[in-house]
Amino acid sequence: MNDNSLRALKFRGWLAAFKHRLRYVSYPLAVSFCTTAITFAFGMCAVRLFQKAVPGESWLAIWKRWDALAFLDLAQNGYPHGPGSREHLIAWLPVYPLAIRIAHLFIPDWHVAAVVISNCCCAAALVYLFLLVRMEYGAVLARGAVLFCATFPTAYFLHVAYSESIFLLLTVAGFYHARRGQWLVCGLLGMFATGTRIPGLAILPPLAFEYLQQRNFCWRAITADIGFLLLLPLGAVAYLLINFYCFHDPLHFLATQRQSWGLFLRWPFQSVTANWYGIWHFSADERVMQYGGPLVAVIIGTAALLVGPFVLRPCYSLYLAISWVLIFFNNFPISSPRYVLVVFPIFILLAHLIRSKWLRDSIAFLFALFYAICAMHFARGWWTF
Repeated sequence: MNDNSLRALKFRGWLAAFKHRLRYVSYPLAVSFCTTAITFAFGMCAVRLFQKAVPGESWLAIWKRWDALAFLDLAQNGYPHGPGSREHLIAWLPVYPLAIRIAHLFIPDWHVAAVVISNCCCAAALVYLFLLVRMEYGAVLARGAVLFCATFPTAYFLHVAYSESIFLLLTVAGFYHARRGQWLVCGLLGMFATGTRIPGLAILPPLAFEYLQQRNFCWRAITADIGFLLLLPLGAVAYLLINFYCFHDPLHFLATQRQSWGLFLRWPFQSVTANWYGIWHFSADERVMQYGGPLVAVIIGTAALLVGPFVLRPCYSLYLAISWVLIFFNNFPISSPRYVLVVFPIFILLAHLIRSKWLRDSIAFLFALFYAICAMHFARGWWTF
């Protein structure tokens, strides 16, 4: 056998292995691609139907709203130095803008680069979620978790220029590699997660607990690879250094949040009471978006918090509990439906509890219905979480 034949044989073997792996994750990839296409097509149709024309520079411009503008500004111009009209941008963390800037090296349009990053991360996140749940509970539950995640009412944020998709990817992948005992990869992914969003800090205790659980909490079984867990908070540390460099205060983002949005800590039951009042005393649109959505989010999150410890592995329950505190202990719960989207143990729990195919598909349909309503609101320029 000559060298050319040997190379051809190796290539065929590699191609066969690639096709096998692709079929292995074909379900989450298909779900991701379908939801991407449907989301953008539906948004454009909704705007044409209700506003008679697509506003902005292109059909994609209808998705360039709210936080997307901040991320694109940071990607193009960097962080502000000192007080001014851009001071509020210090409230957003650097990993997603950095990813956009890297993608811009290959994609000239900044917004297109951001959307490409988001959708690639969405596909990868669903693949990792499928692999993680398959490893823990089997393929049937893995498909259910992916379906619930992809059709969740705020899952359209996974496809637009927001940081939800990259954060979901980094956290799910971090847990997946932790479960496989690959602590260097886990540490690196966790580092980028804590540099993407402040709630990324919620992964620190669960991953440390998982490390100890894999060693049966035996101190003698701990090896040098525990040091890779020290990588986890470095993303947040880098963000604090950016604050210090730009404003001479590592916690300046907290002052900015209070000044720009009036954010402060508050007991969750006070927000629940306010949302319940709003449902009965405000307009129909406000009932759904401003009050109803956050109330449903806290109900789902609290139910998962209570049931999770009886069903999920401890690291997932711990991550769920810490995320619940970070999401709901503030006075501004209006975005909580979006924040709940990236707390992936909720979807594992739903898949575990809902085994009936009929019931699973019915809930996914209900999710998709509210998904369409929320996406339509967002595309038309209305505040939607």
